[in-house]
Order: sequence, then structure tokens, then C-alpha cells
Amino acid sequence: MGTETSPQNRPRSKKITGGRVRFNVYLPKEEADAINELANQTQQSQSSIITKFYLLGKNINQEG
Repeated sequence: MGTETSPQNRPRSKKITGGRVRFNVYLPKEEADAINELANQTQQSQSSIITKFYLLGKNINQEG
């Protein structure tokens, strides 16, 4: 397989202090497909997108 047909590497998330813990998230197929499409469009990882949604919800809950 040549490099012209290989998928581009997505950038890794920035290192954070305190380390990371692996965590599985189960989503309905429609939501997973939407995240995959968004990841491809924005060249971000699925984990990064899920984290942004999580933090947005967390911040809304803390404000209200």
C-alpha cells in the first residue's frame, strides 16, 4: 500500500497532568456515526470529540 492511499494520521491529544484512565463509552449507532463523521471532517480523534461533548455537559451542569 502506498502512502498516497493511506489514511492521514490524526494528531494525538495533548498530554495532561495526572495521567489518563481508559474508559469505554457505548453510544447508539446514529450517535457513533455522527461522531465518526465529525472526526473525519475536523481531523480530530473520536476521543477528543467525545471529551469535548462531555466537558460541555459537565460545565452546563455545574453552572445550573
